[in-house]
Amino acid sequence: MRYGVIDDYFQKNSFFQIKGITLCPPAFSVPIDELKSAITKNTRAILINTPHNPTGKMFTREALSTIASLCIETDVLVFTDEVYDKLAFETDHISMASLPGMYERTVTLNSLGKTFSLTGWKIGWAIAPPHLTWGVRQAHSFLTFATSTPMQWAAAVALRAPESYYVELKRDYMAKKEILVEGLKAVGFKVFPSSGTYFVVVDHTPFGLENDIAFCEYLIKEVGVVAIPTSVFYLNPEDGKNLVRFTFCKDEETLKAAVERMKEKLKRK
Repeated sequence: MRYGVIDDYFQKNSFFQIKGITLCPPAFSVPIDELKSAITKNTRAILINTPHNPTGKMFTREALSTIASLCIETDVLVFTDEVYDKLAFETDHISMASLPGMYERTVTLNSLGKTFSLTGWKIGWAIAPPHLTWGVRQAHSFLTFATSTPMQWAAAVALRAPESYYVELKRDYMAKKEILVEGLKAVGFKVFPSSGTYFVVVDHTPFGLENDIAFCEYLIKEVGVVAIPTSVFYLNPEDGKNLVRFTFCKDEETLKAAVERMKEKLKRK
């Protein structure tokens, strides 16, 4: 899992170069020294995702403040993906733009998709000062031109949801998270901490499959459960070969059934 990774197409064909900073288990913390060495006089922006997909990592105020200081010192912009901001279970979400000196250089990205289970609507927003939103508006006008008007009205209604909605959302997901996490531990996985999002990353190696893709294929074909190989999130797929991602944004009976299937059919080597 890396900062700054956009898409392989851009990596090969664009007029800019992308550097990634690897987040490693068990803590998936930002390696500050590596980040410092990656920033040069040519660096223009950093892309951050918190709470983080796929790890569920929520970066601490200390880590974000260090990144903020680096950005101010080197005059670098930040694009921060905060679509899981309402799914913060163990600590409050910290928005990069809220840190001292960062509003002027931060573009905050969010959407309805995760908070309101409307991923298919593709309704989102970018919040930034006018001198930064100018570029966003230009790109939007040429890439998509317009967004569905009825869906925008519906989005406005959703965003007026009372605070009780978010409280209940967290309570519901925390109960589901406990079912999945405790179940995965009982199956025999090493489960890494997840403080936000609805994802959990585990080490699949106790079950003896060659890599994450082989494990996920086995899981689908032989067990009837789906997980995501995390190598797809890494610039170097080898970095993710021991890990897979599960999600708990399912009803409780589905989660319990998945755990029971894995208990029955997965055997430690």
